[in-house]
Amino acid sequence: MKPPTPATLPTFVAPKMLPPAMLAPAMLVLGVCMIACFVPATLLHAEDWYRWRGPELNGISSETHWQSEWPSGKLPIAWTIDVGTGFSSVVVQDNRAYTLGHVDDHSVVYCVDVSDGRLIWKHTYPAPLDARDFEGGPTTTPTIDGDRVYVLSRAGELFCFDAASGEVHWQKQIADAAEVRVPGWGFAAAPLVVGDKLVLTLGESGAVVNKHDGELIWASPDRECGYASPVPIPNTTTIVLPSGRSFTGVDLETGQPQWSLRWLTSFGCNAAEPIIHDGKMFLCSGYNRGAALFKLTDGEPELIWKNKNMLNQLHGSLLHDGHLYGIDGDMEAGARLTCLNWETGDVVWSEDDSKPGGLSLADGKLILLTEAGELVFAAATPAGFSEISRAKVLDGKCWTVPVLSSGRVFCRSIQGQVACVDLRD
Repeated sequence: MKPPTPATLPTFVAPKMLPPAMLAPAMLVLGVCMIACFVPATLLHAEDWYRWRGPELNGISSETHWQSEWPSGKLPIAWTIDVGTGFSSVVVQDNRAYTLGHVDDHSVVYCVDVSDGRLIWKHTYPAPLDARDFEGGPTTTPTIDGDRVYVLSRAGELFCFDAASGEVHWQKQIADAAEVRVPGWGFAAAPLVVGDKLVLTLGESGAVVNKHDGELIWASPDRECGYASPVPIPNTTTIVLPSGRSFTGVDLETGQPQWSLRWLTSFGCNAAEPIIHDGKMFLCSGYNRGAALFKLTDGEPELIWKNKNMLNQLHGSLLHDGHLYGIDGDMEAGARLTCLNWETGDVVWSEDDSKPGGLSLADGKLILLTEAGELVFAAATPAGFSEISRAKVLDGKCWTVPVLSSGRVFCRSIQGQVACVDLRD
């Protein structure tokens, strides 16, 4: 190959200097671009799981960059801690994780460092174990809202904590203030923050307090409430709340019922949250009730289908690509993992051997914690149960939903062991 002649050599042109007024912005853009090049992909896709059922209240994480397989064959458990007896799940924000447990005649609110499980703060309050046909302890999950954490106890004590320090900003015996009874198994629903309001599953169709000071804004009549958390209907002021006998759509501002669907179970226990999607609402309960899909209208919702192909005793199902994935049946008797068609309610497949304890979903994968403490990843597909990987993470019985946040999965046993599994790329 001939060397280039002078005529073919590239001409060097001296760069023009930017004016001083443009130099600083240009350098800032360059710096941001350079930083972005070195930021791990996992950080760009991190998501705080700051409330029960996650940011979208559907049990599904939007995170995509996490490992569902581990080449070494050994699950990377970053740390474990003991938080005492209970069923509370974990919520995560700003590198802090929060949960509840019961220790020595007290319930305890924990805040720990996500990196190593180190205790940042805890708050204890007197509470009986209250083991009624189950192990007892707290059954509700904290709710994070900015720099505040809200906790509702089984007996109706409502707390507002400073998220960083654990300082109690206010507390109120909300069951007494609302003049409603405590349900048979105690309050179990997580508070829902909507603007300046805190929505609670209390009484026949809920109650609302001012999130800044705990003052009661409105309360529904004294009936036994359900155990599912409040769910808003998008683009409306309607919140769906359960009682022991119904699901009711309530106006957030006034507390006035807009409609009510009679929904009876063997023990007055409605514990699974509704799924609201594309103008439709899915309801499901265990205790011999079953499931139904309704069309949301200006008046009472219209039934599309109902059957007993899914019975969610404790945990709500997950909707992914036109299919429902849920824990079907009585947990004590041995529930199964079931997939239904959203539009028809028909069973697509059912897996009888996994003995599921808790279920979530991310990146098209089911995140299953079995009753025996195994963490299982499987493809969320109507083609059938397709396991990707499985490993033991906890001892004891596990009936709590596993939570994925910032590439870590948080698992919890009823006896109080919490394990953080680091699945970051």
